[in-house]
Amino acid sequence: MTDPRSIHSIDLMHQNVPGAIAAWAVEGPEGWLLVESGPASTGDALDEGLTRLGVTPDALVGVLLTHIHLDHAGGAWRYAQQGVPIHVHHVGRPHLVDPARLERSARRIYGDRYDSLWGPMQPCEASLVQAVSDGEQIQVAGLNFEAIETLGHARHHHAWHLLGTDVLFSGDAAAMRVPDTDWLTIPMPPPEFDHAAWQRSMDRLASGPWESLYLTHGGIARDIAGHLTQLRASMTEQIAWITASAGAPDRLHQYRDMLRSQAEAAGVPDHLFQAHVTEGLLAMNLTGVDRWATDASTH
Repeated sequence: MTDPRSIHSIDLMHQNVPGAIAAWAVEGPEGWLLVESGPASTGDALDEGLTRLGVTPDALVGVLLTHIHLDHAGGAWRYAQQGVPIHVHHVGRPHLVDPARLERSARRIYGDRYDSLWGPMQPCEASLVQAVSDGEQIQVAGLNFEAIETLGHARHHHAWHLLGTDVLFSGDAAAMRVPDTDWLTIPMPPPEFDHAAWQRSMDRLASGPWESLYLTHGGIARDIAGHLTQLRASMTEQIAWITASAGAPDRLHQYRDMLRSQAEAAGVPDHLFQAHVTEGLLAMNLTGVDRWATDASTH
């Protein structure tokens, strides 16, 4: 039986928004590991969180990444520079070893906001970046994990099952929950968003032996069935709205109003809605679904 001594959420306070991004610190019999590194821009917050837990740099023996998007993996190089092995989906591995293409793409999207949002990217030493495939089991800090490939949000996404427990670190495969609510936001980025693949991933999330989803954005979901039912329904509704609104003027603000109605019905305070439903998320989803719909229509 796997015996995690403790699992702690570290709030990275991205852009000074509580609950926007977290990393999970896990203590095993042979040291500590992180699930997610967060972006480099929140590196100080992560290091401070580890210090509060009494985790010294030499006690950290591994980092598991759910995928290589910058909010999850942009700061992984900071730990690789300390000699800490990084475990990541095999498709994502080359982009950690040579992040130039990943950074160029992100800078095109975020422009002048890139540096304040994500901070610098540096290469990870190749020998420290361990490629993992679906179903592969690894041992880190004396704990055993299985990689569960969960595509749809990204083509390089794993959830991580902590074997011997009911815990699944789900990354973005189970979307994002607004803190202190049960309401979900769904990141559907271009060019990787794939509705059919995400539906298969949700089926997989629903059928595993785990009983808790440890989200990178939004805490712990213990009602997996209810969480996934909401995710499926909201994703279907948003895709239908976005595809029907193609070409409409002031589309972004109309999309926000549609989501605000959802949030209000779920009892989400407006200040939380404003903090977590950003123009960046809205624009990303519009472009992501448009791209997916175009690609789907040509196949």
